[in-house]
Amino acid sequence: MKIDNQTLTAIIMCCFDLASDDRVPEDWRPQFLAMGKRLRGLLLNLITADFEADTPKFKEASQRLREVNTLLRQEAQVLNDIANAIEQIGKLVGILDELLGVAIKFV
Repeated sequence: MKIDNQTLTAIIMCCFDLASDDRVPEDWRPQFLAMGKRLRGLLLNLITADFEADTPKFKEASQRLREVNTLLRQEAQVLNDIANAIEQIGKLVGILDELLGVAIKFV
């Protein structure tokens, strides 16, 4: 049996994306880059490896791949939601600023 290389590749790509994403705190980015590189190195070996599907380590690795992939997708969505919220707040500020320009009276 082979490890789920597609899921592992998605995790690696997400790590590299997060390593270069300005929305991620600057001190976390090197960690994502290092993990992405480490996982990429493991992927090269895992592509050619076969495993017994019923072994505890294979089951644990497969489960953890799914969990981490889900977590990273959720975190990416949170970052997108935050970026969208910031964009929407910026638009609101512009609209309210324009609104003040047409006020007929200030108390």
